[in-house]
Amino acid sequence: MTKNGNPKLFLFGAFGHLLCWLGGDLLLYFMPNGPLNVMGLFDYQTTVAMLEGASTLQFTLSGLFGVIAMMVIMPAYFQIANFLKPVSEKTARVVQVGTALTCVAGAVMHFTCTSMLWHFVKAGATEQAHSIMLSYFFETCATSAMCNVGVFMVCISLFINVFKQKTCLPKWACVVNTLPLTFVAGILLAGMGALNVGSSLMFFGLYFLLTKADSKETGAAING
Repeated sequence: MTKNGNPKLFLFGAFGHLLCWLGGDLLLYFMPNGPLNVMGLFDYQTTVAMLEGASTLQFTLSGLFGVIAMMVIMPAYFQIANFLKPVSEKTARVVQVGTALTCVAGAVMHFTCTSMLWHFVKAGATEQAHSIMLSYFFETCATSAMCNVGVFMVCISLFINVFKQKTCLPKWACVVNTLPLTFVAGILLAGMGALNVGSSLMFFGLYFLLTKADSKETGAAING
């Protein structure tokens, strides 16, 4: 693995997704009047009730943490491409494209989602502000779609190659992946930033698995 990259780069992904969860998701989730229900934002009265007393600073910080987190995790996603490159050049390129979609579109998504909430509160929580907020959301929702597509491109590529044992990892390690781990995290956390938690666990898992694999290879070389 070391000849194709540095497993320590996976720690960037682990800590970056933790930052996105703590500073991006949870900071946005906990409002003065209780948890934010995203679906409730489509109704004006519900939105007013949820965001009453909220500070625009909360949305500003959430957006900034989200953007910074996307920059921090980028080296880790490219490291997955490096890991898969010996297996397949085409697969590595798919992961590289997925990385760009995940990190760039993800940064834009965090900025736009928090900006529309900032505008609603700053504009006095009027019906017109709510209408503008929803229009802004629908006109920029493509960034959310691109980010999710990018995540699927990376994680499905990794899952298939590990499951088929084309890498140095054992077959069971295919579950060390954002997709199954997000499902588990979603159940345990009731959906509160489950994707970021699942992704963080994936990168921590990849770091420990590949560090262990490198140690075995080094030991075998010395004994040989």
